[in-house]
Amino acid sequence: MNAKGFTLIELLVVISIIAILASLAVPSFSDIIRRQKSSGEANVLFSLVYLARSEAIKRNSVVTICKSNNADQCSGNWSDGWIVFQDDDKDGSRGTGEILISSGTIGNDYQLSWSAFGSNNYIRFTAQGLTLSQNGTFKLCPSDDDVRFARAVVISKTARVRLPKDTDSDGIYEDVSGNALTCDLS
Repeated sequence: MNAKGFTLIELLVVISIIAILASLAVPSFSDIIRRQKSSGEANVLFSLVYLARSEAIKRNSVVTICKSNNADQCSGNWSDGWIVFQDDDKDGSRGTGEILISSGTIGNDYQLSWSAFGSNNYIRFTAQGLTLSQNGTFKLCPSDDDVRFARAVVISKTARVRLPKDTDSDGIYEDVSGNALTCDLS
């Protein structure tokens, strides 16, 4: 009699091989997910800048983005969140009667900083869509400071926004000067 099929030993060998291959794939898959999440958070900041810029043009007024820990007034630090508002008195701080356009935050497992020529507390856009002589960089780092997942969003004085890449293929994205990003948010 000729029986067709797998023996128990053959089946256990195949299952073992599949388990080994799956265990090798999981760490690289989690890195892919973290990279995509970091890129997604950087895109949120990219869109934030374009929102503020377009609102300044549309409203024919200065529009400001500032750090906010309460989604209403300028306060706290950038990791707490931000607000976008029509800055009628052009002082970089939301006053009574100034229209709140938007507010937001980054993911809880990220830290955010803004360093700029001018103020590190806000970014202002003119009615022409330019910054008020502010060029700078948002730096986004995961809470565990793993620089492989750090990102930068660079803003020029003309309000051009760009996302630097990993041009040297070392696994770490670059800053505005082409140097590898660090997660020192000071």
